Amino acid sequence: MGLNHLLISKTKQAILFAILAALGFSIQDTAVKMLTFSASIWQLMFLRSLIVVSVLCVWAFTYEASPKIKPKTWLWPFFRAVCMSLAYTFFYTSLPFAALSEASACFFTAPIFVCVFARFFLRERIGLWRISAILLGFLGAITIIQPGFINFKPVLILPVLAGAFYAFGVIITRGFCRDEPSFALTVTHNFFYATLGMLAITLIPILNLDTEFSEKNSFLLQGWVPITLITTVLISITALTHIISMTASIFAYQNAETTLIAPVEYTYLIFAGIIDYLFWSFIPSISHIIGGTIILGSGVIITWREWLSRKPK
Repeated sequence: MGLNHLLISKTKQAILFAILAALGFSIQDTAVKMLTFSASIWQLMFLRSLIVVSVLCVWAFTYEASPKIKPKTWLWPFFRAVCMSLAYTFFYTSLPFAALSEASACFFTAPIFVCVFARFFLRERIGLWRISAILLGFLGAITIIQPGFINFKPVLILPVLAGAFYAFGVIITRGFCRDEPSFALTVTHNFFYATLGMLAITLIPILNLDTEFSEKNSFLLQGWVPITLITTVLISITALTHIISMTASIFAYQNAETTLIAPVEYTYLIFAGIIDYLFWSFIPSISHIIGGTIILGSGVIITWREWLSRKPK
């Protein structure tokens, strides 16, 4: 009885931490959306990643856990860092032009891509249910983006690409980085993104891009922008919420089954919708609500089938 009570308690804690992670990520992305008006993505990611790496390194050396911040091998953690960095870049690049809840609904096509990529790269078997879920999720994304219609939003292709590259990162983690410490993967990713941000900040002024074109895409095509107090606060918020959310997510997945935690992550869409309304008075369209619901259903089906496939027979 005591053991069962302990397991239930751990499961409840894991669910609460998964919700905390979803809330933290939604706050982080809100701060990023606010920064799209006053900073560049490269400046943001350079400074945020620098803060994250510094905090994790200080923590590791303080608690004598320095081996946890260095990967055992560099090849696959590096490729994972590239995929995750591209995922963040595509997602954040869409935020100046799309509502947070719209972009996040499209990003949550990631489980669909994970399922497809697992079949081709990890040789995992997918049955009729998962194929149906993939088609359902694709239908949901099409419902939101509406290609070929008057309300077509091409910018929403960017968060879908973000979901695809995020899925590549998950596949690399699942197939080739299982023995790597989670902190090492986080540090490697953030160190790579800080380096990428620094290179972009250095190169963009040299390119002499057309001024009008740069101003229309200032978040992506600016290098270093003068830092204000508000910029400092927002970047600090993104770094803090990133650390808290990543830690909470790791705790959740360590203390409960993946198939239980994964659907809980969809609470992010609820938080994003509330934030969109409170901060920008954005009310989603019927097609957005229907598409998001379809994508949610697709993700739940994939997670459910994952759970069934792992049950002992």
